[in-house]
Amino acid sequence: MLSSSKKDSLWVVLAMSIGAIEPIAAKYGLRGAVTPLQLFVVRNIVAALVLSPVLLKLSTFKWQSFLKVLPVSLLLMTTGLCTLVALKFLSAVTVITVVTTTPALVAIINQRLGKDALAPRFWLGFWLAFAGVIMSLEFQSFVVNPIGLVCVFLAMISSSIYRVQMEDISDNLTPLVASGLCFIIIGLLTVAFIFPTVGSVPSSSMPIAIFIGIAAALANVAFVTALNRVGATRISIITMMQRPLLIAAAALLLRERPTIIQLVGIMLVIIGMNYARVTRIAKPRFVMPQVAQTEP
Repeated sequence: MLSSSKKDSLWVVLAMSIGAIEPIAAKYGLRGAVTPLQLFVVRNIVAALVLSPVLLKLSTFKWQSFLKVLPVSLLLMTTGLCTLVALKFLSAVTVITVVTTTPALVAIINQRLGKDALAPRFWLGFWLAFAGVIMSLEFQSFVVNPIGLVCVFLAMISSSIYRVQMEDISDNLTPLVASGLCFIIIGLLTVAFIFPTVGSVPSSSMPIAIFIGIAAALANVAFVTALNRVGATRISIITMMQRPLLIAAAALLLRERPTIIQLVGIMLVIIGMNYARVTRIAKPRFVMPQVAQTEP
């Protein structure tokens, strides 16, 4: 049996690994004739179908569960659409750069809500890790486009709020059920309101669109599980390791030598993550008041 800390690490690695596949596949798919909205529609429907068996885990059908997940579903839907549009106008490098600031917003929100206590050197660690991510990027691929920047900032804001709210919801519904209901709602909304407005998806783009839908479903389940076990702020900090891990994988598997600046950047990310520690504040448990009994 794996220890609790090893299980946490496993879910984090799965979330980071699968989560890194989706934007790369989306960027590849958008090179064809498919539009971001068409890709978005297929992605949502496929993800909903993949996670539809989650409904069997609900012992009874409760509208309350759907209503509880509806707000975060809209946030996740916004994040997905804005990210796809941003990838149409920006390079993946630019998107990664902006999204890297998400942990800062999540930390501020959770601290204000009294959910997290940040370590004294948290912000020093965050900025070290952020600088490390920037140093690991390939700036020749850095492209700026006003529409893309607006979309990626909207994606960052909606993603931050989604993470904070989903952290609480996954405590009550379990990560699998919360993630599953989220994509089922998104799928239903997509079929009802967006699907009729888009044209037919080019057959050549359908395989990559289906793959993106499957990746989105699996990545979200892994991410929500890691979110529930580790916390929104900490998991957001840990995901800053995605870019350095891609560089390390390229060096080992593709024989691509990292530059000195990239190596320094990886070291800064590791050091920064060590400083950017956060403690989840336990929620006070409700205790029924004791009623004094009087002797007859």
